[in-house]
Amino acid sequence: MTPEIYQEVVARLARSPQTVAQLHAPIRELGSDWSLAQLRLFLACLEGIEVSGEGLVSLGVKSPRELLVDAIVEVVKSGGGKPIPAARVVQLLPDRFVTTAVQVKALAKACDRLEVFGPGLLRLK
Repeated sequence: MTPEIYQEVVARLARSPQTVAQLHAPIRELGSDWSLAQLRLFLACLEGIEVSGEGLVSLGVKSPRELLVDAIVEVVKSGGGKPIPAARVVQLLPDRFVTTAVQVKALAKACDRLEVFGPGLLRLK
C-alpha cells in the first residue's frame, strides 16, 4: 500500500462509509496487488478506522493524540504564519488539553503539517 493509495482510501472514507469490497476495487486500479483479506486486516489495524463485523469501513473517532495534534496545528495556524514557541502553544491550547512544551515539540516533529526549528519554535510546513 503506497501513501497515495492510502490517501485515496481515507478520502473515500471521509465521504462515506464503504465496504471492504468497495475499497478494494479502486486500490487494485491504482496498482495495489493486495487481496481483499489483506486490505481488511490492514484497515482493522489502523488507528482511527473502524471495520464492522459485516465489513463496513468508516472513519472512527480520533484518538486523544490526534485531537491534540489537530489543536496544536490550529494554534500554530492562528499565529498568522509567524513561528510560535512551543511554550506559547501550550498556553493557547483549549483547556481540555493538558500537555507540556516538550510533548508539543515531540508531536510537532512527528506531524507532517508542522516543523520544529531553532529553540523550540513551531511553524506550518
